[in-house]
Amino acid sequence: MRKGLLLILFSTLFCLANAQPKQYSLNTTKNKISFPFKVFNSIILVEVKVNHTKKLKFIFDSGCKSTIVIHPKWVDSFEIIKTNKVYFSGLGNKDSVETIRLDDGHIQLGELTCKNLPIFILTKDSLIIDTYLGTDVDGIFGAEIFEKYFVHINYKSRLIELFEKKPAKKINYKYTKLPVGIRKSKGYLSCMVMNGNNELFMSELLLDTGANIPVIIKNKNPEDIRISKYINAEIGEGLAGPMYSDICRIKRIFLDTFKLDSVITAFNESPITFKDMDENTLDGNIGNDILNRFDMYFAYPEKAIYLKPTRALKEPFDFNISNIILLENKSKNGGFTVKSIAGNSPPLIAGLKQGDEIMKIDNYKCNDVELDVALNLLNKRIGKKITIHYLRDNKKTKISYRLISII
Repeated sequence: MRKGLLLILFSTLFCLANAQPKQYSLNTTKNKISFPFKVFNSIILVEVKVNHTKKLKFIFDSGCKSTIVIHPKWVDSFEIIKTNKVYFSGLGNKDSVETIRLDDGHIQLGELTCKNLPIFILTKDSLIIDTYLGTDVDGIFGAEIFEKYFVHINYKSRLIELFEKKPAKKINYKYTKLPVGIRKSKGYLSCMVMNGNNELFMSELLLDTGANIPVIIKNKNPEDIRISKYINAEIGEGLAGPMYSDICRIKRIFLDTFKLDSVITAFNESPITFKDMDENTLDGNIGNDILNRFDMYFAYPEKAIYLKPTRALKEPFDFNISNIILLENKSKNGGFTVKSIAGNSPPLIAGLKQGDEIMKIDNYKCNDVELDVALNLLNKRIGKKITIHYLRDNKKTKISYRLISII
């Protein structure tokens, strides 16, 4: 089971009117195509070409309406005839983010071609997704194809299939059909959340392949659903900066007849909500750490999804056991800089602080290891002892602590 658990959650973007209609086509005589994907920290990455560039790594994101290029270095690679600056707000602590809108974008994803697609290009490197995923990320592929095609995500074989028509022969009696509400090309699933007192709360949650926290609840706090045990921690990077959240465990979540127990849940303030939603209904997201426990068909053309549980359905949900987030780029001293530490966690209590440079983890020098190795060393099983040597103001310090589950 993956030990680290972070969130990449992207703001809704509202596409402005495009001069020409968007065109989607499958370059095949069949009614379907398929293409592989890779998974980093429970986030789906696919290879795409934007305006005939070399292949770029994009997040395959059912939770973000628009297609976004996150590194401004690619602006010079695109033939931008007309540019419009668009500002929008996302989750995080920063002000609105400036983008350039490319009106006639061309996307190639496997045998899928998208023409006249609005593409938003960030004018500053304000997203550091690479740090959280441990690999280069160039952009986000938006959710509109989910409304256009039947999308099958096979997390086991790491393969995505797009169907022009419902694959009736593949979706057999073993799959459960659930209704989905569609808003701005994105799907919302009704489910029930149960707290420790066995009280039930109706929820309307976005199906979000761009998030890896199992559940996010927006504009609420744990006390609103009578949960008293939680921590505060950084959970990732949004379009508007670092994201901090209260993290707890929900006793049970019901997706129709499917039950998931002791689910890691984040509570976030969001400027985006739906005014027509019942104020007593919880608004939020379902991320990949739940979606990947099913064999799934996103059937948005008929406003539904089809689910078949896998063996992973009953696997436990884990939060970032180390409680530490590190920056990927090593410091001038060759160590990894501490980006944040969860509140009330063993390393924080032992004396480690944000900004410290970790030089050695147990017997391993950080100068000799990559980020993923350092994270594995910090994320041992519960009860294990960790020894860290770090620098603060050029002074060397050593601490030791044992890993515990703080939620």
